[in-house]
Amino acid sequence: MQIQVDQNAGETFVNDLREYASTLSAALGYDTEEILLEMSNGDMAHLIKTFTKYFGDYIELLESDQVITRDK
Repeated sequence: MQIQVDQNAGETFVNDLREYASTLSAALGYDTEEILLEMSNGDMAHLIKTFTKYFGDYIELLESDQVITRDK
């Protein structure tokens, strides 16, 4: 699944990513609160990296026609 990232959406983007994280973490049996806390402990780049770390196998975030790469 691919999600188009619009970082200009600001808080809407952050809320959407947090909702995806909540839904996916519950479905995958992850600790939702821990992941949301980790996502919140930094800037937008940290939020995206953390989301991708946990859910990059399931959702591919795209920005300006480029894939946001995962650190493995």
